[in-house]
Amino acid sequence: MAKNRNISLLESELYYLISRFLTTGPCRRAAEVLASELQDYQLLPGRLDWLGNEHPRTYEDVVAANRHIAPDHLLQICKQIGPILDKEVPSCVPGVYSLLGSGKQSMLRTAKDCDSVRFNASSYAALHRGRPPERPYSCKKPPHLVKVHRGRELTGAQRFSSINPVSNYEHMRLHRRILGHLSAVYCIAFDRTGLRIFTGSDDCLVKIWSSFDGRLHSTLRGHSAEITDLAVNYENTLIAAGSCDKTIRVWCLRTCAPVAVLQGHSGSITSLQFSPFAKGSKRFMLSTGTDATVCFWQWDVNNFNFSDRPHKFTERPRPGVQTVCSSFSPGGMFLATGSTDDVIRIYYLGGGSPEKISELHEHTDKVDSIQFCHSGERFVSGSRDGTARIWKLHLRQQWRSILLNMSATLPGVEPMSEEESYFKPKVTMVAWDRHDITVITAVNNHLLKVWNSYTGVLLHILKGHEAEVFVLEPHPFDPRIILSAGHDGNVFIWDLLRGTNTQHYFNMIEGQGHGAVFDCKFTPDGHRFACTDSHGHLLIFGFGSSKPYEKLPDQVFFHTDYRPLIRDTNGFVLDEQTQQAPHLMPPPFLVDVDGNPHPPRYQRLVPGRENIAAEHLVPQLGYVATSDGEVVEQVISQQTAEHDEVAIRRSTLLDEAIRNLQQQQDRQGQVGTELVAGAGLEGQAEAQGLSLAPAPSTPRRVSVNDRADVQSPPNVGLRRSGQVEGVRQMHQNAPRSQMATERDLQAWRRRVVVPEVALSSYRNQERIRAARGDDEVLQYNAKKRRIIYSSCRDDSDDDPHTAKRAHGRSNTLEFFDLSCEEGEETASSEDNELDGSEMDSSNDEEEWKSDSSSHTSSEYSDWTADAGINLKPSTPLSSRKRVQRRISSSEDEEEENEEEEEKEKQQSDEEEKSVKSKEKSKKAKYKSPRRPKVRPSINREVSNEFRPSTWITDVIHRKSPFVPQMGDEVIYFRQGHEAYVDAVNRSELYTINLDKQPWKKMELRDQEFVKITGIKYEVCPPTLCCLKLTLIDHGTGKISDKSFSVKYHDMPDVIDFLVLRQSYDEALRRNWQPNLF
Repeated sequence: MAKNRNISLLESELYYLISRFLTTGPCRRAAEVLASELQDYQLLPGRLDWLGNEHPRTYEDVVAANRHIAPDHLLQICKQIGPILDKEVPSCVPGVYSLLGSGKQSMLRTAKDCDSVRFNASSYAALHRGRPPERPYSCKKPPHLVKVHRGRELTGAQRFSSINPVSNYEHMRLHRRILGHLSAVYCIAFDRTGLRIFTGSDDCLVKIWSSFDGRLHSTLRGHSAEITDLAVNYENTLIAAGSCDKTIRVWCLRTCAPVAVLQGHSGSITSLQFSPFAKGSKRFMLSTGTDATVCFWQWDVNNFNFSDRPHKFTERPRPGVQTVCSSFSPGGMFLATGSTDDVIRIYYLGGGSPEKISELHEHTDKVDSIQFCHSGERFVSGSRDGTARIWKLHLRQQWRSILLNMSATLPGVEPMSEEESYFKPKVTMVAWDRHDITVITAVNNHLLKVWNSYTGVLLHILKGHEAEVFVLEPHPFDPRIILSAGHDGNVFIWDLLRGTNTQHYFNMIEGQGHGAVFDCKFTPDGHRFACTDSHGHLLIFGFGSSKPYEKLPDQVFFHTDYRPLIRDTNGFVLDEQTQQAPHLMPPPFLVDVDGNPHPPRYQRLVPGRENIAAEHLVPQLGYVATSDGEVVEQVISQQTAEHDEVAIRRSTLLDEAIRNLQQQQDRQGQVGTELVAGAGLEGQAEAQGLSLAPAPSTPRRVSVNDRADVQSPPNVGLRRSGQVEGVRQMHQNAPRSQMATERDLQAWRRRVVVPEVALSSYRNQERIRAARGDDEVLQYNAKKRRIIYSSCRDDSDDDPHTAKRAHGRSNTLEFFDLSCEEGEETASSEDNELDGSEMDSSNDEEEWKSDSSSHTSSEYSDWTADAGINLKPSTPLSSRKRVQRRISSSEDEEEENEEEEEKEKQQSDEEEKSVKSKEKSKKAKYKSPRRPKVRPSINREVSNEFRPSTWITDVIHRKSPFVPQMGDEVIYFRQGHEAYVDAVNRSELYTINLDKQPWKKMELRDQEFVKITGIKYEVCPPTLCCLKLTLIDHGTGKISDKSFSVKYHDMPDVIDFLVLRQSYDEALRRNWQPNLF
């Protein structure tokens, strides 16, 4: 018998683990033989005594000494090797592990082995079927640019990934961080040329910056609350800003003149965007608000005229609902909105005016992020329920979705810990890559997940953020790149193909910690991107040198930024001190955050002050006295004496005219401060170009402080002691004698703040958008025609009522309600044929919760929305129509109805009446549709059988019969409901399915405490009231999740089985005694 050879401890332990592993499988006999041989050859781990001498042990001794080692211990070790190795040296196929793999799948691979593949110079000039070959995945290093361009010269073709490798984005760096706002900046946008940056802040200002050198070009004033969103039109001529002051302001980008002040919301603006819709001169701008309204503002591209009243849709199925996000399709024909009521609503603009076509109810929590893809009819929605859905328009105008579950993990990754399993993921932002191949979702656990947009498979999990991410910005033309930023101050550039981080920046502010990044945008050419943060900074990143930005100070404000404004009734504003429109005021001074003027070299950066003499670049200080005798230090203007005399002479004449006008207005009893009768503030200032009379407390100059030096010392400036606001206090000591002359006004009319898009480029983009819009209309109409075609060809696939609905609308009964569109009464057409299944006393919950593929339609009325109930959400919705108060399809049918009514009135037997009315309803149901004749507008009497019952239309308060209202708490008596069902069956009024009654589906007590959470009326003989009743817990008084529905009408021989709770409690408290009434 051979003795133990010199083997290592690791080898002996491996022998032991192999033998233990064999004992758990079918090779038990092999395990016994191996254990015997290990003991004979002394291959088992030995025992050490106190002197260090090793002694052999039996197999049983080793097992007893290692009771913590399970038989499958070796298998668990092998399972751990693959994921750990993948983190260090990624394999070719992530998640696939094999102990027998080779190459990049080998368990013995190293980083050096994976980097050993080289791309030869000749490979750059090779072509495979006329196309350059793909670079091997193992080529980690970027391609040699000289060889790439040489290969392009030889073959005339080269791959984009070779010409512009992802490693190029590592060279994007921070050019400049500029403090330009006093509050957080949540909005940023580029113009269509990429030359200007727009920032909207909580300090109520919108600022226009140069993206090339960071200069501040203009400040757009007028809002009185935080800016919530910015939008630039596709023509690059207008910018719109939404605010918490419930208004939308639109400015001309060329001159910064106000174009419109839109006041159509009763809540804060949540999203704002221009539609890509391009048809003639007609355009649309969309806005959504916390008032749950969706407003389409129509405007003319030729004259910038906005309609006074928008196409408004109020989507408030219950109080507190808000519409929080929106997105247009690439052609502008579809709009998707997300709301806090978990519903996605789809609007269609292809018919000339906006109309709602669908409501999608698949999400179970609020939908706060939504985004259409760059081409096609797909969009992705993100919800707080922890899921995202990729929607696509399918046949029959249905939107079907692919579910993306945020709890999903990559294959081969360790399962979640117990603590992580209790964490509820929520989607915070969604985005598409530039080619719509992948969808990126941000989750509240600080992770980014990359999904295949066609299959819904999870591709990558991007880790790096330490707080929630609300910014996902795809590269404008590179599908491999996406930018993310979050509240942790981190900005990442990600490679979507490899799932790795390419570039990273941390927004650390000296002395203040990190600044949360709130918004980011790429320029259209992708060479730069800009970010805004919580401290009011603008950060500009890009390729190349930062030298153009070095001449800019760190703090950039105009001294007029925070001066008070006066407003007219239309919302337009004037500067309070100069009485001029803000865009017509002279070039302002450049100051820091404390209000101190910057040196002359910085003052020349202000547009319009480039060629001013050095002594006039910095404002000089003097002492002035106010009307109450207080002497303060004041900024004095640098205008010449000649200009002063002209301004004084003109202002004197204007003062006299204003005084006369004021006296005339006082005599007429008008109260207010109208500046010019019948003219807006902007028009008056632009026409005259002069200032109005100064206020009575305007300071008068008493002396001038002629300073020899033009550069203010650090301790002398516009900020005085005790004024902690700094630049916010500029209105107390700003130049008051700076007035615009006629020559200045003419010069400013010719200035261009934001250049327009080149005509050829604009026409090309407009043609592309128009073509996409036409394609969307064709797709929508084609799928719409397929419904009619399938209904006509084969009624077996569809419900016969659906086929009849497609053939002719004139034969349907119409429900009257109030449209969501403001000021327009509509009828939502439904085929309410009276068959047995639909007339059940208690239908399924599908009656209240319709699927997205339903063909019925319903609108929300205002009283229902205020009550907080979603009556019948269904999709797609029928297009809006004017109310047509007709019941039958033609005059002949009306005459037949009248004759039959006269016959029925002569009948005395109630049973015969009911039978004939039932037969007549069936005849009307199956009668072939006829095209209605043109009839004069005559007020005809509605047939009595279709009139609502008296108990519904009664306006006198009475206890019986009970008239339901939304939110009523009532007592439901099961015995009374059973008596009503029996009475209906005896009278054969309509068919009731006894198996669908509520006491058949759930356990109900004799009396239940319920709340009315849904009301619907079926206007047909007899007129039925359909109620959705939600059970209330008797112990806690809270609404439960159990509900049922009932249908009933008032019958003289049946007592009410629904009693108002107030009447029920009053009856309980009353002392009932015999012979007392």
